[in-house]
Amino acid sequence: MNTTKSNIYHRALTVFPEGSAYLERPRIGQLLEKALNYPYITVSAGLGFGKTQAVYAFLQSAGTPVVWVTLSARDNDCARFWDGFARTVETYSRKMASRMDAIGFPGTDELYAKAIAIPEEELPPNQKCVIVFDDFHMISDPSVLRFFKRIIQTPFPNINLVLITRADPALGTVSLLSKGLLANINEDDLRFTEDETAQYFRLLDISLSPESLANIHGDTAGWPFAISLIGRSLKKDPSNERNARTAMKLNIFQMIEEEVFSVAPEALQKLLVRLSLIDRFSSSLVSILAGDEALLGAMNKINSLIHYDIYLHTYMIHHLFLDYLRQKQGMLSEEEKQEAYSKAARWCDENDYKMDAISYYEKAGDYKAIIRIVYHFPIQVPSDQALRVLDIYARAPSEMLEAIVPYHLQHARLLMSIGRYDDAIAEINARIEKYSALPPCDFNNQVLCGAYEALGITSYLMLPLTDRCDFDAPLEKADYYYRLSPYPESGPVTSVSIDAWASKVGTARSGAMEEYIAVLSRAVPHAMNVLNGFMFGLDDLAQGELLFYKGDPKNAGKFFMQAVHKAEERSQYEIRNRALFYLMRIAAAQGDFSKIQDVLQKLGEQLEMREYLPRFATFDIVSAWYYSLIGQTGLAAKWLVGGAVQNEISSFNTDFGNCAKMRLYYADRRHHELLSLINSYEGRSTVLFGKLELRTLKAVCEYQIKDRAAAFASLREAYDMALSNALIMPFVEFGKDMRTLTAAMMREDGCGVPREWLEMINRKSATYAKRLSNIVFEYKRANNIDNDVQLSPREMEILRDLYNGLTRSEIAASHNLSVNTVKLVLNTVYAKLGADNVADVIRNALDLKLL
Repeated sequence: MNTTKSNIYHRALTVFPEGSAYLERPRIGQLLEKALNYPYITVSAGLGFGKTQAVYAFLQSAGTPVVWVTLSARDNDCARFWDGFARTVETYSRKMASRMDAIGFPGTDELYAKAIAIPEEELPPNQKCVIVFDDFHMISDPSVLRFFKRIIQTPFPNINLVLITRADPALGTVSLLSKGLLANINEDDLRFTEDETAQYFRLLDISLSPESLANIHGDTAGWPFAISLIGRSLKKDPSNERNARTAMKLNIFQMIEEEVFSVAPEALQKLLVRLSLIDRFSSSLVSILAGDEALLGAMNKINSLIHYDIYLHTYMIHHLFLDYLRQKQGMLSEEEKQEAYSKAARWCDENDYKMDAISYYEKAGDYKAIIRIVYHFPIQVPSDQALRVLDIYARAPSEMLEAIVPYHLQHARLLMSIGRYDDAIAEINARIEKYSALPPCDFNNQVLCGAYEALGITSYLMLPLTDRCDFDAPLEKADYYYRLSPYPESGPVTSVSIDAWASKVGTARSGAMEEYIAVLSRAVPHAMNVLNGFMFGLDDLAQGELLFYKGDPKNAGKFFMQAVHKAEERSQYEIRNRALFYLMRIAAAQGDFSKIQDVLQKLGEQLEMREYLPRFATFDIVSAWYYSLIGQTGLAAKWLVGGAVQNEISSFNTDFGNCAKMRLYYADRRHHELLSLINSYEGRSTVLFGKLELRTLKAVCEYQIKDRAAAFASLREAYDMALSNALIMPFVEFGKDMRTLTAAMMREDGCGVPREWLEMINRKSATYAKRLSNIVFEYKRANNIDNDVQLSPREMEILRDLYNGLTRSEIAASHNLSVNTVKLVLNTVYAKLGADNVADVIRNALDLKLL
C-alpha cells in the first residue's frame, strides 16, 4: 500500500503526460467537481483510461485535503490492510491514526462502532476531506469487502469516499445510486472525444487531417492508452498515420497475448474466444457459455479488458480485445462454434431478442428454429425484419427449407410484407398447382393447407386495394386440407394485422361494410382452426367498430366485450387491445371517467404478456390517445411526438401510431405541423375509416387556422365518404371544434351539405364536448391537479340562480334575457365545470367552492 497526501495546487485537470507536457481535460474536471456533491464516488474503467491521473490531478487543483490509499493484492489480509490505511491517515492526522491502531481491524460490531466514531469526533465540523482508495479491484477478501460494505451504508457529512477501480464494486452501490448518494464516472466518460483527440495531437505538435483524426478516433473508440500509443508512433514518423494505427493494434495485441491470453488456462481461453462469436454479453448468457462458476470467476479477474456493469448486469468487453479474440476463433472446432451459437440463440429466443436469435440459429444451422420464431411473427412482418429473414432463407439449402411445412406459408408472407404482393400471389399459386398435381399424402396436404392459408391472408390484406371480398374461400380450403392432415401444433398465432381498424374496406360503397363482416364471420372459424385461434373475435370487433362509427355505442359495446372475451380465450392480443381501445372511446363519449380507468387498467395487464411482442408500443398508442383527450399530452410516449411513425414498433401498427400522433398534435394546437403531416400521409391511407378520419381532422384543423373555404371543402368530402354508410362518430369526436365548424357551415348558403345533417352533428358534438369536459374535470380531481375554473360575472349569476332552484325561464326573466341566451350561458358553465346535468354542475361548483 502506497500513501500520498495531496496538497499541491494545479489549475487544470491533466491526463497522460508526454515528456513535460500535460493534456488539459476540463470536461472531466467538471464531472469530478459535480461528483463531490455526493458522499460516494466510483471511477470505474479498464486499463489505460487515465482514472488515477484524472482524479489525482483534479484533487490537487481542488484544494481539498486528500487521503490517498493505493491498494494491492497484499491488502487482502485484514491486519495489513488496516495498518496501511492507518499509516495513510497518519499523514493527515496522527491522533486519528493512533486511535485506529488502538482498535485494530474492525471485524466486530463493537469495533466497527468505535472505528466510525473516529472521523465524527476528530474531524473539524466544517473541514471537508476526500478519502481515495485506488485499485479497489484488487480487494477480494470477504472481511475487507464487508468493511467497505458497512462504510458505504454510513455516509459522513464532511467526507467523500472515492473508489477507483477496473470493475464496478459489488458493494450494493445500485441502491446508493437510486437514493442519490453515489456519483459514477465510467469508461464512456473517460474516453477521449474527437475534440480531445485532436487537442492531444496538437499538444504533440502532430498535424493530422480531419479524416485521419476521425479514423484514429474510430479505431480506438477514444481509449486514451491506444491514442497514446499512436501518438508515440507518429512522433517517430508523422507521415505514416496508417502504419501508426496498425502498430497500435499490434502493440495492444502483443500486450494482450503476453499478459492476458497466453497465461490463461485453455478452458478460459476457449471461453473468451466463444464470447467473440456473439454480440450480447448479458451476465446470464455469459454464465451459460462458461458453464462453470470457477471459470467465470477467472474471467472476472481480467478486469483490465473486461468490465462487469453491475447496473446493467452485463459485461463490457473492450472492442480491441474482441478484435484480438476473433483472430483466435480457429482454435474452436466447428462443433464447439455451433454449440456456442445454439446456446446464444436459445438465450436470445427466451429473452425476446428474436432477430438476434434468428441470426445465431442460422449460424448454428437450425432452420427449424428460425421458422418456428417467424411462425409467431405478426402476419404482416415489419419490412426490415422481413428482408433480413428473406436473406437468410436465400442463403439456406433450399431442400432443407422445402422439407419444413410452415416455410411454404412464411415465404409468401415475407414477400407480401415488403410490398411484393404480385410475387407472393404468384408463388402461392405455383405451390398450389405443383402440390395439387402430386399424390395425396400428409406432407402434400400440409403444404396445400399453408398455401391456401397464405392466399386467404394475402387476399384479406389486399382488400382495401382490390375491393374483392372473397378471402373466406381460400381459408375454407386451407381448413379442408388441415382436417385431412393436421400438422403439429406450434402454439397460437397471436398477432392479426389489424393496425388502426378491424375493417379492411377501402370503398365508401353502400353495403360494403356489411359484406365484409359477413365474409369475415365465415372466414374466422377456418382461420382459428388452422392457426390455433387466429382471428378469434375479429368479426365481433369489426361489427362493434361499424356500430360505433354509426353512433350506436350501446350495441357496439356488447360486441367489443364479446371480442375481448374471445381474444383472451385464444391469446389474440391485438384484437383484445383494439376492443378495449374502442371501449375507452365509448366511455369518453359517455363521460364515464371510472370506466376509462377500468379500461386502462385492463390494457396495462397486457404489458405482462411477453408473447404479445408489440405490447409496449400499442399501450403507448392507446395511452397517447387518452392523453390527447384530457389535454395531458406531455405524458405521452416521446417516440410518438416526432415525425410520421414508420416501422418503429414490432407490429405493423403504423396507421394506429400515426392516428395517435395526429391527435397529440391536434390537442397541442400544432395545426400547421399537423396539416403537413396529414398531407404527407393521406395518399397512404387505404381503409375507409382511416380516410374519413383524416379528412375530418383536416377540416377542423383548417378551420382553426381560419381557412374557411378549405375547411368547408374538406368537410363536404368527409360527408360524401360517410353518407352511404351513415358514419357519424369521426365527426362527433371532435367535440366543440366540430360544433363550431358545423355552426359556421350552416350559416353558409349552398354549402353542399344538408342542414339537417349539420344540425345533427352539431348537437351530438356539443353533447360529446360537454361529457369530455367531465372526463377532464374528474381526471384533474383524481390527480390533485388544480381545476382553475374562471366564470364570468354573468355565468356566476346564472349558476347561483340554478343552485337556488330557478328554472331557465325564471332565470331569463330575472335578468331580462332570452331563454336561448340562458341556455348558451349554461352550456358554457357545464363545459367549464365538466358537467353533464344540473346535479353534476352544482356538485362540481361546490367542490371548487364557487358556491
